Amino acid sequence: MNETQPSEQSHAPLGLMIVVAATVAISFSNVLTPMVYALGVNTETLLLLRLACFLVLCGAWIRFQGISLRIGRQNVLHCIGSGVAYTIGSGSLIAGFFFMPVSLVILIFYTFPLLIRLSESLLDRRPPALMEIACLLSAFLGLAICLGIGLERLNGPGLFFSILAALAVTVSFLWNGRKLKSVPSTVSTFYMAVTGFVLVLAFAPLARGWALPPTEGFAFFIVAATMLTFAGAFLGMYAGVRLIGPSRTGLIMNLEPVLTIALAVMLLGEQMSPNQFLGAALVVAAIYTAQRLPARSRPGD
Repeated sequence: MNETQPSEQSHAPLGLMIVVAATVAISFSNVLTPMVYALGVNTETLLLLRLACFLVLCGAWIRFQGISLRIGRQNVLHCIGSGVAYTIGSGSLIAGFFFMPVSLVILIFYTFPLLIRLSESLLDRRPPALMEIACLLSAFLGLAICLGIGLERLNGPGLFFSILAALAVTVSFLWNGRKLKSVPSTVSTFYMAVTGFVLVLAFAPLARGWALPPTEGFAFFIVAATMLTFAGAFLGMYAGVRLIGPSRTGLIMNLEPVLTIALAVMLLGEQMSPNQFLGAALVVAAIYTAQRLPARSRPGD
């Protein structure tokens, strides 16, 4: 039995609520992102603005709460490692959108919950329960139906970046969940965001440089909303990893594409087909079933 199991079980309700809230936040950010691009903002600038917003808010909260940033050299290095992995994952995901349809990239990326569970089983030398795998595969199938995948548009570069994104996020979640248990999630995500900020600041000029958004009226509101929703999601994801484990956090995050589609219907007037309703229902059913499994066989326990 994993020695952290009692802690994860005792914090399960709070952890579930936080991860669901984070998933809703990142879904809002996904829907708002095309609007930000339409304002002339490029990927590098958007990434930097999101991380800067998170650092300001998280730094203010840490100061207000009197939380110490002194966590020891070893923990700082673990935060940097997890932050590098997450930044690579985020950048690779966006890069994949240049080569393949967003839906296909998202489907490949969302193999990461299964990769997390299999990696944990390998590290713990304990095979996953059949129902765990069944729930993960069912959620993946639901995403495929919901996103309406066309594999004929699969190509090498898009596949490479999509797989790299899934692997990098898997590494980041596992690294954070296993090596930073003693560090408050606000502190670990602060150091991770600093790492990402420095990386983007260093490499963006080598790409396309900066493209700042307009600062008036509705444009400012859209950019601010994108930054704030990302900040909330970033903190919530890794708080969830700490409270309920990497596997369960990853599984619940399968809701993200479903919620993104639903929000696009409500906010952008897009249409949702019967197949998408069916796929969404399958994802929700898989996640609900996974949370109802006995404690000894739940992901992340």
